[in-house]
Amino acid sequence: MRKPTLIASLVLIAGLGALGPVAQAVEATGDAVEHSPNNGRRLVEADRTPSEYQRSDKAIKNWKEKGLEAPEEGAQWVQIHDKYVMVVIASGRILKITPATR
Repeated sequence: MRKPTLIASLVLIAGLGALGPVAQAVEATGDAVEHSPNNGRRLVEADRTPSEYQRSDKAIKNWKEKGLEAPEEGAQWVQIHDKYVMVVIASGRILKITPATR
């Protein structure tokens, strides 16, 4: 085999080998983002929740049974992880946070 062909082959093989870890890193990062609805942030009153918690299908309808006070006008109770959160439907602003009972 001639020397230029051998060098070109080695460069090609080395380049392909270097791409494997990059592709794996991209896959692992994409998975981590999908699992956290609030992007790992700590919930704080007056902050905003992700827009999905403004939808009526996320509202807790039996808030009395869970020991929660009546939601303010234009607000609803939702559950985010281990907390009940009163959210303004129009803006997503957090009004109150209460630990969820089990």
